[in-house]
Amino acid sequence: MDKTIVLNRLLDVFKDSLEITGWVILMMTLIELINVSSSGKLLAKVRNKPFLQIILAALLGAIPGCAGGFAVVSMFTHDLLSFGALISGMVATFGDEAFFLFVQNPKWGAILTAILFGIAIVSGLLFMLISKKWKFTLEPHNFDIHQDIDDDHQASEEKNAGFKHKIIHFFKEHFWHHVVKQHLLRVFLWSFGVLLLLMIIGLFVDVEQMLQAKQWAKYALLLLAVVVGFIPESGPNLIFIAMFLNGTIPFGILLANSISQNGHAGLPLLAQSRNNFFIVKGITLALGLLVGAILI
Repeated sequence: MDKTIVLNRLLDVFKDSLEITGWVILMMTLIELINVSSSGKLLAKVRNKPFLQIILAALLGAIPGCAGGFAVVSMFTHDLLSFGALISGMVATFGDEAFFLFVQNPKWGAILTAILFGIAIVSGLLFMLISKKWKFTLEPHNFDIHQDIDDDHQASEEKNAGFKHKIIHFFKEHFWHHVVKQHLLRVFLWSFGVLLLLMIIGLFVDVEQMLQAKQWAKYALLLLAVVVGFIPESGPNLIFIAMFLNGTIPFGILLANSISQNGHAGLPLLAQSRNNFFIVKGITLALGLLVGAILI
């Protein structure tokens, strides 16, 4: 292949990665602002209402990024949410990949989020009934979820502070230390890496034609999608979103991966209890396989 064509494609990949990163960081900042501004007063109202807990967990999980998932795990470890609600929140969460999808295609971002929300409610109700026979509780966690609302002293201090202080605090602690330092480089590298990998694959293999010609290839890719989703990390799953948007894989495989994965939200659960982590991930993996197999 002509070197000029390859260089032009590399330049396109670099430009697309920069554009995606910029929009993702903007969306993350908005979500962080909303997250910091929330009061968390709903917790007192849902503590003894399992169905409302499932709804709340699914809503939190549907928030793009990992903040909602962290909140769900935090409330579960503090015995504020049931195991069914935890499952609901984990199914609805698909990590920082949500930002990527909403930036690239808001329509499909909304569709996937809505479908995951519906599956999360159904699965949460199912496991609410099942979990009545078992008790799943953990000790309070010590994982940083970037929420000021849990710190009574800081909340009181900020309440009495001026607007200028709050703005400075937000940009220093949340925008700079969290969004920029922890996410900007990672988002760019994963975006660039995934787009570069797809470009290289496209030069040598017609994946779409292979999936159409060989039925086993779809199921192999489905299995790979849910296994990758098992990893408590945001980034590897981007490849399935990119392949779907390119028309390479069917929606069922993307949905299966999204059900199985929950970005970094599983990390605080893993830190507290490997047993509960593997139970939750095993359930979401099996659910992803089931839904994916039905749809493809």
